[in-house]
Amino acid sequence: MSTVLPASHAAGENTAVNLSGRRAIVVSTIGNALEWFDFMVYGFFAVIIAKLYFPATSPTISLLATWATFGVGFLTRPLGGVVLGAVADRVGRKSALTLTISLMAVGIAIIAFAPTYAAIGVAAPLLMLLGRLIQGFSAGGEVGCATAFLVEYAPANKRGYFGSFQMVAQAAASLAGSFFGAVLTRTLSPEHLSSWGWRVPFVIGLLIVPVGLYLRSKLDESPVFVEKAQKNELSASPIRDTATKHWLPVLAGLGLTVFGTIGTYIFLLYLPTHATRVLHMALTDGLISSTIGALVYLVCCPVFGRLSDRLGRKKVMATALALSLVTAYPIFSFLTAHPSLPTLICCQALLMVYLSAYQGCYPAFISELLPSSVRSTGISVSYNVAVMIFGGFAPAIVQWLTMTTGDPLAICYYVIFGSAVALVTILPLRDRYSDALR
Repeated sequence: MSTVLPASHAAGENTAVNLSGRRAIVVSTIGNALEWFDFMVYGFFAVIIAKLYFPATSPTISLLATWATFGVGFLTRPLGGVVLGAVADRVGRKSALTLTISLMAVGIAIIAFAPTYAAIGVAAPLLMLLGRLIQGFSAGGEVGCATAFLVEYAPANKRGYFGSFQMVAQAAASLAGSFFGAVLTRTLSPEHLSSWGWRVPFVIGLLIVPVGLYLRSKLDESPVFVEKAQKNELSASPIRDTATKHWLPVLAGLGLTVFGTIGTYIFLLYLPTHATRVLHMALTDGLISSTIGALVYLVCCPVFGRLSDRLGRKKVMATALALSLVTAYPIFSFLTAHPSLPTLICCQALLMVYLSAYQGCYPAFISELLPSSVRSTGISVSYNVAVMIFGGFAPAIVQWLTMTTGDPLAICYYVIFGSAVALVTILPLRDRYSDALR
């Protein structure tokens, strides 16, 4: 005889599922948000950090040393991705996520409280370097572990929607970083900003860590991981299995990540710099446009993620890539010919729609390429290698292209390259949006 549950009981179960889902989203994205918040804050105060930790006869050399230290964090990301991704696949997503945010806290604390060069000499830049190395290592593991956890926790018909919040976290953190940077620079004197003000956002980021640790300790392990563990289907050596049995989807994931990382760094972060340096627009115009672009990204990513749950991810992603490939040159040509704030806002907002259509589907799509036994490791390798090469060096590549060609439109060539690589990669791949996770 079948038993019909009372409506109140069913409603209670739905509420519990919804609450668990919301917790999963927060738990999975808080580390990613911290990483991007730190990224924005470090960039905002790079000039101050250069003076305090990398004094040199030339301000340019000092600033270059500051950015080089920041860039070193990208070099340790693949290593962190491999090590921490393997922990997630072997021990559990929850354990790996707790480890990544703990390591992130150590890196942030070193940067937030490191004495200056004037206080301890050469040990100061070495401490800053150590902080960035630890942060890069933890961030390398965070994306793969958190993405796998989030997509595995999602209901089967909402994997795209749940996964999109990884990108929402990036946009929200970028906005928060810009907000704190703007408030501090406008309210504090230059002396106070240099002596202690620049540390405030890092301390705030550090205060968020206990919240993340608490939430991650209270949430259950990924249901998919638990099921595989009960069936004894976990990999004894995720790193070896990824390299020998699943290298093809990992390579595909790398190709898919190329457009996402180029788009993020060019459309969201570098375009305001391009507008001021190449198009000679006011810095304020670039900041306003970038803020609006981040808002567009924040709103649209979940919309396209949810759309991919209904129509399929490949259709949405391939459409975004084709539009970017075809319209990038006209968009940048129009911006170059008519450099004004309204034009910059319209062009950047349109580019951010393309990026959100692609990135809103990306976490679920790349998760569905890989079996759960190596999902965290495979995502971590694909994502971090692509970000290190094509994202971390994006501003330098664009500047080199612009200087070499003398063409103000050189920026769009890099975008076209990223669109083409991802489009060629995704076309032969099977869309598994309607399949159960392996």
